[in-house]
Amino acid sequence: MTELIFEYDRLLIHSEYRTPEVHSHLASHLIIALGGSLKCEIGGDVSETAGVCIASDVPHTVYAETGDMLLYLFDTTSFLSDSLNERYLHNERFCTLDSVLVDELRGIWKNNDPGAADRKMLERCGLLHDRSSCRDERITAVLDYLQNTQTVSDDIMERLCGTACLSQSRLSHLFREQVGISLHRYLALDKMKKGYIYYRKYGNITDAAMRAGFDSPSHFAATCKRMFGISFSEIMKS
Repeated sequence: MTELIFEYDRLLIHSEYRTPEVHSHLASHLIIALGGSLKCEIGGDVSETAGVCIASDVPHTVYAETGDMLLYLFDTTSFLSDSLNERYLHNERFCTLDSVLVDELRGIWKNNDPGAADRKMLERCGLLHDRSSCRDERITAVLDYLQNTQTVSDDIMERLCGTACLSQSRLSHLFREQVGISLHRYLALDKMKKGYIYYRKYGNITDAAMRAGFDSPSHFAATCKRMFGISFSEIMKS
């Protein structure tokens, strides 16, 4: 059974992946096998390891020996992706993770509910940055507005600028500085997250996509595929 944590700068998927085709997309990865090892083909290099980080837009396929693995997909505009590069990748295409770290991450996943495990694993990896305590009140107002908005409509930017009393360029700059992800990408992710919530509530992907603000369910699935390399329908079928 697939477990999914959907946040505004990342997806965490617990699922079984067998032998996916080699692919690339604009998300950086942190992947660990929950038992055994991972079989990796990354940028033409073949290896076996318990955990791996992969930079964005690098052709790869990774699957777990047992089929059971945790897969982080970090949005490339986020501070999480920046931290992954600074702490682990160092501008390389990929790197393997220390076995001690992998064992600790496995223990965190095993001994916590998925939501708590997500945060604890990011903290253990040294990737998590919490800026909420010093956030500009205008950005807080924008985030609150989005949280209470049912649909991300075509005029959302105009409404957000009015909420913050800022120009679009100034709001975009301040948002990235304060939240750690571009406003444009955050809005796309917010729309996807609303669609996911509506799907869980109503069980109909067409209804969920339209309620969230997508033109069609195919647009919903394609947006997920473009940003994270896996369509929404594929997540639901895993």
